[in-house]
Amino acid sequence: MKSDIFILIPCHTVDSYKHLKLKTSDLIDDFAINYIRNMRDIAQSELVERVSNIFERYYLGEYTLPILGDALKGKEVVSLARIKLFITVCERTKLSVLTGIICDFEGNVTNVLDQITREQLVLDLNTRFTNLSAFLQEEYNIIKNGEAKTCLTQSTLAESDEIIYYMANETNESQLVVNTKIISEKYKKFAIDNLAVYDFSDIYVSEATIYQVLSENFSSEKMQYEGLLIFIVELLVMQLSAVYRTNNKVSLALEENKSINVKEYEILSNEFANTLSIWQINIYRYKGAQTIANAIAERFEIDKVRKNYKQNDEFLQSIINTRNVKNSIKESNILFYVAILLFIKDFYIIVRNIYLFIVESQSFSFGDVFSLSTSFVILLIVLFIYHGRTKKLGSRK
Repeated sequence: MKSDIFILIPCHTVDSYKHLKLKTSDLIDDFAINYIRNMRDIAQSELVERVSNIFERYYLGEYTLPILGDALKGKEVVSLARIKLFITVCERTKLSVLTGIICDFEGNVTNVLDQITREQLVLDLNTRFTNLSAFLQEEYNIIKNGEAKTCLTQSTLAESDEIIYYMANETNESQLVVNTKIISEKYKKFAIDNLAVYDFSDIYVSEATIYQVLSENFSSEKMQYEGLLIFIVELLVMQLSAVYRTNNKVSLALEENKSINVKEYEILSNEFANTLSIWQINIYRYKGAQTIANAIAERFEIDKVRKNYKQNDEFLQSIINTRNVKNSIKESNILFYVAILLFIKDFYIIVRNIYLFIVESQSFSFGDVFSLSTSFVILLIVLFIYHGRTKKLGSRK
């Protein structure tokens, strides 16, 4: 049975995507032209204008994808496939989604899914195997920032045991664990839980895979009906990319105990805030599209990913605030010592002048009394600030 496999990978760039137009201008072919036109038309039809207009799509070429077995050492090439690479980019947010398309694949689909799970997608560039992530960064300065999601389309419903492996994103020809099978009730449930809204296909969804069975009545318009699902998944993966990008930076700062100041933290916060346009709940024109998007988002656990980012962000913010209070206390200590020295100096001068006035009848300067009063007031102010900052630090512990 032939399968179309769509591998969608969340990405971003730190610079710009403007170089892609020139760099990919000579890579175009008929399939790419039709696919990009189809996805653009679907997005403009299905999404509100303020969202559909922020995306651009480019074709990055066709390559040989070796399908590798799951053995820990000496991975065997079990088959080969041709994969076409497309990138959907948002210049304003610097987010993107790489889509790898394997058309009419006749091998064991679960081997491809397992390789995606292992994050071991490689391209055969004639002289060497190159990791897909490294290829993206070296050739296009595009950074993979999270796990891939897969859309698998077939024209006939597979056997129930096969679908369970689709849902688990694992191979049923494992070289690592032989003569075993998946018995998870969760994946069994996913394999029979049809989330479709329209009658042109059945849709089964897990955390990482969408399995679409396209009705024979619509097989002649396969690209169109596949696209109606792909554009939804593409947008969901773009949302995940927004979270992964910022959360990766926050997590790294926490793990490495980096000293991030308030300005750097604001840059991180603004980076995520800049993506809010793709999170709006009313971006789909049709409620049916919104319904299937909500169902897939729930299976993809996007809210869980956002919650994890929020927890990390709050923790980092707490660390920054605590560090700032500690730095403020250090500054207060310095001010306190300076105020003490100033007070002692002025106190010494006035005591000395009183002594000279009483014992040696020298004139007494009332300006010294004013200086002492000023020093005393400064000392009280510093003590007040010091106490306030210490109390603030204590309340955060």
